[in-house]
Amino acid sequence: MPKTRYILHVDMDAFFASCEEAVNPDLKGKPLIVGGTKNDTRGIVSCPNYLARKKGIRTAMPITRALQLAPEGNFIRGTRGIYSDYSKRVREIFYKYTPLIEPMSIDEAFLDVTQTLRPFKGDVYELAFALKEDVKNTLGITCSVGISSNKVCSKIASKENKPDGITYLLKDEEQDFLHGLPVERIPGVGKVTLKHLNKYGIFKIGDLLNYDKSFYEKEIGMHSGYLLNVANGIDNREINTFEDYDQKSLSKETTLDFNTDDKHYLEKELYYVLERACSRMRKKNYISNNLTVKVKYADFTVNQKSHIINRFSNVEMDFYEDSLALFDKLYRKGKQIRLVGVRFGDLRDNDGNLQEDMFVKEDKFRSLVENMDKIRKKYDYNVIKFGKTFDI
Repeated sequence: MPKTRYILHVDMDAFFASCEEAVNPDLKGKPLIVGGTKNDTRGIVSCPNYLARKKGIRTAMPITRALQLAPEGNFIRGTRGIYSDYSKRVREIFYKYTPLIEPMSIDEAFLDVTQTLRPFKGDVYELAFALKEDVKNTLGITCSVGISSNKVCSKIASKENKPDGITYLLKDEEQDFLHGLPVERIPGVGKVTLKHLNKYGIFKIGDLLNYDKSFYEKEIGMHSGYLLNVANGIDNREINTFEDYDQKSLSKETTLDFNTDDKHYLEKELYYVLERACSRMRKKNYISNNLTVKVKYADFTVNQKSHIINRFSNVEMDFYEDSLALFDKLYRKGKQIRLVGVRFGDLRDNDGNLQEDMFVKEDKFRSLVENMDKIRKKYDYNVIKFGKTFDI
């Protein structure tokens, strides 16, 4: 009988606000709204603490509205650098408990602890509790943890006992836990998909089992197998630790939430990993002209195609058309894909003398991505996105 996996989803609690309170304890005890001062009338809320959330304040709410709900609150702009610093320190604590860590954003990660339970006498709850308390006692911030045999159940579970809580689902409890939850709790179910599902009387995750796969393929499209798998508590995705191969190459790849042959969705994901890889190149001050696109199909076979472009760069727009052309060679209608990735080879130090292209607005593109890098470093990578990464 296969050994049960133990996957943790660790989600930091009101992360930006918690970091600010850890640095400045005088902010505690009152609603805290990170995003702008009371005079920033055009600002938006980046992160409210839990006292502010009790007042009805939510992320992305206009500061003016938040001020109406909590006039007595502390309103501050984000402090440069502390969120990425705390994220790195949290990651260092994670490595004390397992080497298998998949960061999902600045404030959340998956951890596979299946092979590291011996110091805790095989008790995964004890490990999760020790990790949670380690973060709290070391950094003065809290996190919530979901535990199950797979990623999607753990991610959903981590939202159940916030803040500073643990939700542990035994293998035979996962389906029962999921079935009573609103269907919008499934990662990836947005407003458009939710509207379609509600139209057919699907309001709870358990309601998904009222229809077969052919219905979802016709009505919902690319979410078909994914939605049914979630309803059945099935998620076989592995932990991806995304490490650079060596200093001569740099890569980024992502395992999709569901296997699909939807070309628009796959091209969107391809651009996302291309963006992440180029951002990492700029951070390391590298440039490249050697691009590889990789796919892993649903049957776990892997294929990849490479191309040398006519100029060195670290700007994603310079590689986008070539990445699509390479992907076209790998794509087969009806053959589902579970992973997409890119790799840049022949890395060179960027000495500032990139070859200019008279037909490309080089300064405009470079200025744009460098400003995006600054915003993402201060807040979170996903706080700003290109149109190419959105569903249309």
